[in-house]
Amino acid sequence: MPRNFRLRQIGWIFFLFLVSSCSEKTSLQIFQSAEIDTSDIQRIAIGVFEIGVVQENFAVERAGDWTKNSVKLTDEEHQILSRNIRALLANQLTKVPFWEILPTSEFSILENDATLQQMIATQSYITRDVDAVLSGKIWLTSERLDGVDLQKISLKYFTPANPQQKIPAENLTIQQLVWWPYKQLSGSLIVELKLVRLQPTEIVSTDLVHRRFAQRVGGSPVGIVDHAKKGTSLLRDSREGQNEDQPAVRNLEGLPSLPVIVGEMVASVGADFVRRVSPIQSTVEYSVAEDGDEQARLLILGGAYESALQRLQGRTARDPNSEDLYNLGLCFEALGNYGLALLNYRAAHQMNGTNLMYAQGIGRIENLQRQFPQLRSQSRKL
Repeated sequence: MPRNFRLRQIGWIFFLFLVSSCSEKTSLQIFQSAEIDTSDIQRIAIGVFEIGVVQENFAVERAGDWTKNSVKLTDEEHQILSRNIRALLANQLTKVPFWEILPTSEFSILENDATLQQMIATQSYITRDVDAVLSGKIWLTSERLDGVDLQKISLKYFTPANPQQKIPAENLTIQQLVWWPYKQLSGSLIVELKLVRLQPTEIVSTDLVHRRFAQRVGGSPVGIVDHAKKGTSLLRDSREGQNEDQPAVRNLEGLPSLPVIVGEMVASVGADFVRRVSPIQSTVEYSVAEDGDEQARLLILGGAYESALQRLQGRTARDPNSEDLYNLGLCFEALGNYGLALLNYRAAHQMNGTNLMYAQGIGRIENLQRQFPQLRSQSRKL
């Protein structure tokens, strides 16, 4: 008897899971709290981005000899790189719905970060509607290589015997020295990002990120030796019509420029920084109760949560049922009112404690309240 009862319980749970998974779903935009509370920051200015050590090393190989040269960026190139970085980070910040990026250059035209921090500490800035300033610094070292890969490849040829002409079989092995030119760009980048609140003056967040990069074009093709051993014509085709002074590969695609690589890496670092200091918005799908008010259900599926909310409030006030209460909670959750969403989910669950959707609604809101207590204050400015 206990075993049969347990089997019936498992069957009911499986049935409820199937019903829940087969229900129509609506897409909701939900927010996850930032690691750092920035609820009092709305207007941000982009400050100076100081260029620290930036050094490019060039190494060229010719006939086995390497020649190395170091090149330092000019002041004008420093300024161009700094402007590009500020533009990339400003683009990242404009994607955050909580913040307004102010078009002021007062904080970015300064000589270095020390001057900026002195201006903030003494409050000698003119722009008064700024809540925080984002500034930073980068250190960059890179090396460009222009060289060749040398390989000795053994090509084997077999000629079968010809008894009629009395020619014996022959096995020939020919060794070929092949050189494959390549170009390589590698290095490391250190990026420091700092968000400073102006009133009261304090560092809200700072990141120091170290990234390495390496890109290469040309060089020895992968598996060329195996192809040669199998008797393929890849090597012969690549050297057809070529004299001894020519490389096996003559056309190399250009490497991306250093500013392009730096820009991509700084944009990646900036995106990670933004995720730490601002709530994250994501799209999820939740089931909609089917047996309640049909017009309200269709409004929810269409994303018209305000209209569905007005209709369901009237319906549940006159004749409450678990389906309408759940859908009402869904509307409140979609609109960001998690307290009323939890209240209606619990009311639906009290009326029908075996519905998995109702329990999932309660679990979602309780999880938000448990893990992200500052989410309400961070999303209040929306």
